[in-house]
Amino acid sequence: MKVHTAINHCYCLHKDKTSFLYWLTEILGPVILGAKPSEILSFRLHEADSIMKIEAIQSIFNQSSKIAYKQISYHNNCIKILFYHPTLLEDTLKDQKNLRFLQHIGYNTAYDLENYLDHLTEKIARGNIPDEIGIFLGYPLKDVLGFIGHPSLKLTKINGWRVYGDERLSDRRYNEILRTKNEIRSMLQCNTPKDILQSVS
Repeated sequence: MKVHTAINHCYCLHKDKTSFLYWLTEILGPVILGAKPSEILSFRLHEADSIMKIEAIQSIFNQSSKIAYKQISYHNNCIKILFYHPTLLEDTLKDQKNLRFLQHIGYNTAYDLENYLDHLTEKIARGNIPDEIGIFLGYPLKDVLGFIGHPSLKLTKINGWRVYGDERLSDRRYNEILRTKNEIRSMLQCNTPKDILQSVS
């Protein structure tokens, strides 16, 4: 399926999905387009449209072979949903330095994507957002270690996240995320979220 990415004048009417799905697709653009392994979002269950949002997520992402998600109960009136790009997340977690770090803090020495995701989401379900989630979200390991408090890594700046030490790798990662955010906005001008997900699957 051909997806238009740069059309100056587009009069497509997005009648088949709610504005929520357009917003969600834009937020998840870096994950959908392979610049970020995952993203985590929160939804308050007491909001009037919360059921609609969850059903909308299920309706479109249950059909996607490219993006998966895990729904996590978090406190009484909130759920968190971890959206992830399985292939990219696998590559990220299996990176030698990332894997060594995760195993050092208690992840199974026999790597398995589902096992690692379960370990992470169980922590979140207990009401704790663990520091290592930064690895799952695609932040450089040095920035995760700096955030935890590694004495040799000093805060350099805040640019999308807290950057520690040499900023060059972090800047490249951040710029790629920005690029895909702009790209997904362009795609959404003339394509539905479903079209986009199907085109990249």
